[in-house]
Parts: sequence; structure tokens; C-alpha cells
Amino acid sequence: MAEDKIKNKAKSFIMLIFILLLVKSAYPEEKKSFKPKFSLKLASGWGSAFPIGDVNTCLESFNNNSVFMDYRKYKPDQLVGEIKTLDGKTSHWEAELGFNLTPRIGFGIATAGSFHTRNESSLTYTFIGAIGPQITTWTFKPEVKVSNPVRLSIYYTIFSHPKINFSVGGGFGFYSGKAAQTLELYLIPPIGIPELDTWQWAAERNFSIGFHGNVVLEYYFTRRLALIAEFQQTYVKIRGLKGTLKSNSSFGFYLEESGTLYYYRQLDPLIIEEAIYAHLTIWPKPPEGSIYEIHDVRKAVLDLSGYSLRMGIRIRLF
Repeated sequence: MAEDKIKNKAKSFIMLIFILLLVKSAYPEEKKSFKPKFSLKLASGWGSAFPIGDVNTCLESFNNNSVFMDYRKYKPDQLVGEIKTLDGKTSHWEAELGFNLTPRIGFGIATAGSFHTRNESSLTYTFIGAIGPQITTWTFKPEVKVSNPVRLSIYYTIFSHPKINFSVGGGFGFYSGKAAQTLELYLIPPIGIPELDTWQWAAERNFSIGFHGNVVLEYYFTRRLALIAEFQQTYVKIRGLKGTLKSNSSFGFYLEESGTLYYYRQLDPLIIEEAIYAHLTIWPKPPEGSIYEIHDVRKAVLDLSGYSLRMGIRIRLF
């Protein structure tokens, strides 16, 4: 799977950096006078969008289920609209306070940009049966918020010159995020009264530790000012999101419950041709069974992994 490949690459990259740190630290330092130094790094650039995780997985699964794919091909007038995934584009700036303990070993504490994305999209499906058309419209309103992370790093300088430094590093960070979604379903049956149902779940902020690896190239214009180029790979997944689900219908039905946000796959009875797609919901605990064939139940994941290439400056403070 693509997710497993990204995970394995991130782990391999970070492991390689720590191996280099351990191996290189076995060599003796240059015998010269050295005073510990502080510096400030400011950088920004380009990189991958956040995958978002199961929120986007479920939106895409609904929009591209097998029944809807066939309707778009053979009955395009009976399927109008599209459910869109959340845009994972994010800023790639980072500010880091660095401390060089020795000429080759340094530490850093950094923060980066926060992240907020949301959208609204609708899709209308018409099934023409023996007694007339049944028209169903789904409207999704998902939202994800991520706070500024705090990252701790250790660096080792592989190559050092009065003008150029090349170093590798890695470490871990503290990340927090939350997610929410409102789903409105409007059903016009061939006979009877139209119905409006709403499901609204909101997962509270949760925290996770993520891992990252860095490769940094520095060119010093002066003793205190350097231009830097940096590549960073991160692996961050927030699990165990807890929150509340509220659901109600125009017929007076209302339900509210608290629990954990779960991912699962299920048959949708409103799509007459029996479409199966991925869902998210809050459960106190997963149900043991269902007439609609629940599969692949697991706790939902918010995925903030990715990579970035940044340019910036480093200022030696003292």
C-alpha cells in the first residue's frame, strides 16, 4: 500500500540519520578551542500536502464507489455533483533555536506553521424505479485543525569548512490536531414525504509524537550569517481521537453519544445497487454486527506525514 511505502521510507530515512550520528560521534573531535554557540534558523519552502488520513480516505471512497463510477459512465444525468477531499496544502516554514554543544554536535528546538482546512460539497443521486424516481442528496462539510508543532532535533556535522557546513539530523516532535464533519442527507422518495437527516461528529484535540529526519547545507556569508538549504521528512499520525456524535432527522429522531472516532466500511441501503464505501463515526465501542455488513473496523487516523525542501537563513546569536 502507498501508506506503508511512505511509512517505511520515513522510518528508513530517520534510522539512517541516527546511525550516522552514532557512528560519527565515535570519532574524536578536533582539538581546538570551542565555545558553545546559540543560533536562530528561519526557513520556508515547498513540500508535500498532508495526506489528512481517514477523513480524506472516506470522502474519496464515497465519491468513487463502484455504483457512482458506473453512473458517471453510463447514466451521467442521474448523478450530479462531486464530493471533494480536503486540501492538504500547508505552509512549510520553520523557526528553530539551535545550540552547538561541540564543533560537530548540535541540538535544536523548533516550531512550524499551524494548519486549518475545510470545505463543503454535494452530490445528488437519482434512482429511477418502477413507481418513480428516488432522489438523494448528500452534503459533506469536513474540517481539520492542527496546532503549531514543537520539534526537538539532534544534528551531526559531517563536513565543516569556514564557509560551508553539511549536517544530518533527526528527532521527534509533539503534534496535536482535531477533526469534525457534518453530513446532511436529503431524500425525496417516489411516494411520501421528503426527509432531511443530519449526522455531526466532532473529535476533540488529541496529541501524538511524530518523527523527522533532516539534511542541512549551510553557506556562511559572514561569521554570524548563513544561507541554508534543508530537506526534512516527517512521519506523524494522530490516533485515538475521541468526541461526540449528534444525529437527528426531520421526523423528530435525535441521538447523541460520546466515544472514539472509528473508520469502517459498510453497505449503504440508500444506494439501491448496493454500494460499499468507507465511513467515519463516533462509537462508545464498535457494534458486534450489523444488517448492513460492517467491515474493516479500526480507530481513525489523522495523517500529517510528508516532506519539505526549505531555504532560509541562520543567525548566530552569541
